[in-house]
Amino acid sequence: MSYKLPVKKKQAIIIIHVLSLVCWLGGALVMLLLGMYMLKAENGDQLYYTLENMHSVDAVFIRYTALVALLSGIALSVWTNWGLFKYYWIVIKLVLTVLLIVFGIVYMGDWLSQIVRTADQARLLALSDAAFLNTSYSLIGGALANIISLVFMTAISYFKPFGKINTKAHPSKPRAAASRNIRS
Repeated sequence: MSYKLPVKKKQAIIIIHVLSLVCWLGGALVMLLLGMYMLKAENGDQLYYTLENMHSVDAVFIRYTALVALLSGIALSVWTNWGLFKYYWIVIKLVLTVLLIVFGIVYMGDWLSQIVRTADQARLLALSDAAFLNTSYSLIGGALANIISLVFMTAISYFKPFGKINTKAHPSKPRAAASRNIRS
């Protein structure tokens, strides 16, 4: 039999999970707003420091809180009756969370580092560079994708749609149904 969390521990992990999601969502919102603000920079210093602030937000409010959200979500799923692969909504949240984290590591972190370097070297002239602008728009789009995904995951956590995953796959259930049919 698997381990089930006592109520107090479960509540503590839920608080950690929700707070990590709030920080992650807040960080993504700040990234979006700073990204839009960056495009309206009036001088090179403003551009560079806005990007440095985006880098700080990414490091403090997004990277680690996303990991905490993933780990606390897995703990809640595994150590409660929900299970990690029993319900579609949990699997959807797991897949989206992993995809967002991988997307952030593989693409967004690199994009941010790239435009920070460009802004440090070219200052305000960076805003006239097509590659800089394309990367900036990609970063803003990534922040928007994070926000939409996190809001969607929050909604499915509340509504718990789509039901259970393939209840026929459990070996005890088909046998029970078969034995009822034999007795009839």
